[in-house]
Amino acid sequence: MNLSPRERILQAADEVFGRVGFDAASTRDIAEAAGVNKALIHYHFKTKDGLLTAVLEGYYGRLTDTLRGVLLRPSGSLRERMRDLVGAYLDFLHANLSFVRIVQREAGGGRHVDLVAERTLPLLALGRALLRERYPTTHGGAMAAEQLLVSFYGMLVAGFTFGPTLARLLESDPTSDAALDQRKRHVAHLVDLIFDVLDRGDGDDAEAAR
Repeated sequence: MNLSPRERILQAADEVFGRVGFDAASTRDIAEAAGVNKALIHYHFKTKDGLLTAVLEGYYGRLTDTLRGVLLRPSGSLRERMRDLVGAYLDFLHANLSFVRIVQREAGGGRHVDLVAERTLPLLALGRALLRERYPTTHGGAMAAEQLLVSFYGMLVAGFTFGPTLARLLESDPTSDAALDQRKRHVAHLVDLIFDVLDRGDGDDAEAAR
């Protein structure tokens, strides 16, 4: 498939930003990887910041469409939709490792942390609203919706963010296809355990007993 110069630049930027990070990446390296004149980067994206924004917007557009489609699906319980959502999220991260690396660097204090927040928070807010609507115990206490979402997020991204380190513990590559299948089964089981507690409605009782 023949890519346009703009598409080649985005593809090269994705690889370079994911490999070395925004600060270490140069437009010269990206232009060379794309096989274009560096002036074309300025023509299409104005600055390196504009180029990273375009890369992230492409990812977030696809991710948001996927996850909103699952969460707002008219069929299935919230438990079923959350099981499908974590599976879809893991599939997306597995297929887009550069996205994981770029976002974690920026979310950890990079220059584009505001962009990450702006594109991530609406999805988290949607998840919080759905949990609170269905389960009163998630309005606070041990099963607060915010804490559940932080836990879900950590379960999903940690294996990709810390892949090289975790590989020593797991004695296998946590980003491999086999590891993905095992991780999806494990996280789906944890979702069921959490929703078992929510369905019993004993989150407040557990908190009060402390």
